Amino acid sequence: MSSELHYETLARVSDLIRRRKLSPVEATQAILARIEQLDGQYRSYVTVTADRALERAKLAEAEIARGLWRGPLHGAPIAVKDLCNTTFAPTASGTTIFKGVTPSFNATVVDRLEQAGAVILGKLRMTEGAYTSHHPQEPTPLNPWNTEY
Repeated sequence: MSSELHYETLARVSDLIRRRKLSPVEATQAILARIEQLDGQYRSYVTVTADRALERAKLAEAEIARGLWRGPLHGAPIAVKDLCNTTFAPTASGTTIFKGVTPSFNATVVDRLEQAGAVILGKLRMTEGAYTSHHPQEPTPLNPWNTEY
């Protein structure tokens, strides 16, 4: 399962985790391996938080084993745009001026995702300030389905 996990829907991954057919740690490791294998080419992530993600996956796995089910995101590995403030990784919002700045608070969406048990893998590259183009000094991510898009 883990070799094709990246093609599964979030709903399917959630169902497998809930039914204990897939562990949050296995899911997280599989997606982190995929990121490591391909992201040098596609440049999707500005920051990967592998160690923290694995810690959170272990926590989710332990909770689920005890019978605690937080809901459909519990144990599911996901990523957030670099626009979302996080206390555990810098938030540059696609700019160079904020590169390396780590906020003192999380965005509400990050807190809510984590309260739901989601495993945040890292921060995704984005257009500068969430506008229309990428900063010229930052790598532009490529679409893995068609790098010309």
